[in-house]
Formats: sequence, C-alpha cells, structure tokens
Amino acid sequence: MDNKDKNKKNPANDPNQGQGVNYEQTARLRIIKSEEIEADLKGKTIKNKLNKIKPMKTSSIYRKKYLVLALVVVLIFVLAYQLVKVKNLDFATLGANIEKKVSMENFVKGNDLSLRKLYGINKIEVEKYTSYVPKSNMMANEILIVKAKPEYADAILARIQKRVDAQSKSFKNYAPDQYKIMSSSVLKKKGDYIYFISYENVDLINKIIKANYE
Repeated sequence: MDNKDKNKKNPANDPNQGQGVNYEQTARLRIIKSEEIEADLKGKTIKNKLNKIKPMKTSSIYRKKYLVLALVVVLIFVLAYQLVKVKNLDFATLGANIEKKVSMENFVKGNDLSLRKLYGINKIEVEKYTSYVPKSNMMANEILIVKAKPEYADAILARIQKRVDAQSKSFKNYAPDQYKIMSSSVLKKKGDYIYFISYENVDLINKIIKANYE
C-alpha cells in the first residue's frame, strides 16, 4: 500500500479530519464584513459630498434689496394704520369754532336735558358731546357730535335716525323748506363718533369738525 492510501485511511494524517470547517459561518462573516465596508464607503462618499458643499454667500446687492423690501413693508403698515385709526376730536375747541363760524340765530346750545328729550340719549351713555338744537320746533337746524361709549354707539345711532325719520315726516306735511334741510341732513358713524348735521351748509360743519381733530 503506498503512502497516499495510508494517508486516506489514517485520519490522524489528514489535517481536515477531526476538525469540521464551518463554511456557513465563514461565508456569513464575509458578507457582514462586505456590508460594513460598503456602508463605510457610502458614509465617506456622503461626507465628502457634504464637505464639497460651500455655504452660499449673500452679496451686498441682495442685502440691499432685502433691506429696501423690509423698509417698504414697514412703510405700508404705517400708512395703513394712519388710514384706519380714528383720531380724537378736540371737543374743547369744537364748540367755540362752530359758534364762531356758524350763525347762532336759529340755534340754542344743547345740554343733558335736550340730549335726552330730543334723541333719547342719556349722559352716562356718552363720553363727550357737542349739541346745538333749534330754537323752535318749526326749524330743522340741528348739530350733534357725540363720542359714544362703545357699548352704546349702535343704539345711539338708531335713536338719532328715529328722530330724523320723525322730523322728516312732520316737516314734509307743513314745512317744505325745513323738510328739504332735514332730508339733506347727514348722519354717520366713525368708530365711536356719531355726527348728525341738519343745516343749510353741511360742508361748512364738516370742515369745522375735521379741523378740530387732534
């Protein structure tokens, strides 16, 4: 028997005999190592790409454009606020200016009693007011400027409108000239301010009112 046959029959002479080689585990280790290497390569690739990305630098031209845009936005807000806000009316000088520029021949200075009697308005419902009422029930000249307390503003407006309707109906039957004045009267609300002007020259009263805003 030659040496080759002896080696085949003698397990001690075979280096692979007696120790089973786990090929499955070896293959798994190779796969895991391969995945780790691949992941590491991907990580390095992404990191290199991120390193190549440089932050954008804003040029001075863009900075100026952004600054101008911001200033324009602020200016728009300021102008819009000026348009919508309600200015305060200076009642201290309003009455004096009306008496100075308007003939008081057919007017009487109004008070708390006439405010309640003619318009159904109580003093506690308003903050300030200026009132001029007609000397006679046969006259349609009336001027009333009221700064109402917010919770009463709509109710006061409705009460004044009720008087306008009643006076117009009354004058229409027996005093056409006074009916013309009352039917051309102005009743408007601006914020908490209410204006009622029944006068031959409504524009004049409007100018006096506008001139007395603070």
